[in-house]
Amino acid sequence: MIYYHIIKTYPPYSHVPHASLDAREPKVAESTHMFETGHGDCGTQSMLFAAFCRSLGIPPARALGGYQMIMSETPGGHFWSEYYLPGYGWVPNDLTVAEAADWVVIPEEKRTAFKEYYATNLDSARLVIQKNVDAPMDPALPDDAVFFRLVKQYPAIASDTADYDIDLYSMGCFGISLTAVE
Repeated sequence: MIYYHIIKTYPPYSHVPHASLDAREPKVAESTHMFETGHGDCGTQSMLFAAFCRSLGIPPARALGGYQMIMSETPGGHFWSEYYLPGYGWVPNDLTVAEAADWVVIPEEKRTAFKEYYATNLDSARLVIQKNVDAPMDPALPDDAVFFRLVKQYPAIASDTADYDIDLYSMGCFGISLTAVE
């Protein structure tokens, strides 16, 4: 029900001003931004799903991030979500990919089947980089560390010893590619 509520209530996909959310005082959670404004990308959609689950007493819910390759030769950064059912395990869903069914002209029964599939399944073209965007840093960051908490849809680099912006310095230097194995 949460999955369908978000798809119906918060369309369409939109980019989020991640940097401005982190710069404000008080800081704004990405799920709160989407809840209040209705605007969200795959990260905020997934975080909102996890927040709704937790608010209803389904605490094992999380937003995952990594790479996805659907209908493309180049993997792209992406987020999706999961919730945990005791005795069954983690149940994945992908609000953003499901929403993509509304971006193309297809028969309604195919649109419905596509959305139903992504309510409890994922395609196999994914590589998980992080299993929870709400997870605390371990070890914890020192209080005096300068850290930009931006949700990144690519693997990030964090350093409390660099005297330059290591993330900007390394931008474009790291990537992922897929090779077919026979």
